[in-house]
Amino acid sequence: MRIGHTHADVYDRESDYWQDIEDAQNAQMEAQKNSSKAATNGEQIQKINQNQITGILPQEDAK
Repeated sequence: MRIGHTHADVYDRESDYWQDIEDAQNAQMEAQKNSSKAATNGEQIQKINQNQITGILPQEDAK
């Protein structure tokens, strides 16, 4: 029985390491995108609710 790691073992571990980093980065970007989208949706809902409370209707932009 040989003690140590084969080149394939080391490559697999290194490959897994970089894949884990890439997965973590992708998850972080997705979370930021979802957080930003949720903030935008929340602002839109808040504006709608505020307009319903005050009875103010959004005005069209002057052209």
